[in-house]
Amino acid sequence: MAYPRLLTVLAYALIAEVALLAPPKPAAAQEGALIGGAIGLGVGAALTRGSAVGVIGGALIGGVIGNEIQKDNRRKRRANNNRNYRR
Repeated sequence: MAYPRLLTVLAYALIAEVALLAPPKPAAAQEGALIGGAIGLGVGAALTRGSAVGVIGGALIGGVIGNEIQKDNRRKRRANNNRNYRR
């Protein structure tokens, strides 16, 4: 009885190790929104002294701003790659 249980525990340990060693990287489109949301969350909490509306509003506004900045950076990179390719 102990052998199947040992195999199960080892399998779970292996899965956990792989998950910890290779965390998924957010897509480029999500990265800016995540960073902006985190910054907005902190700013919203600081400005409204921890009010729930201020924290949520700051996170939403920061996420939108971070997403737009990331979009602009992707467009610039794409334009530079196209310009360099034509040469």
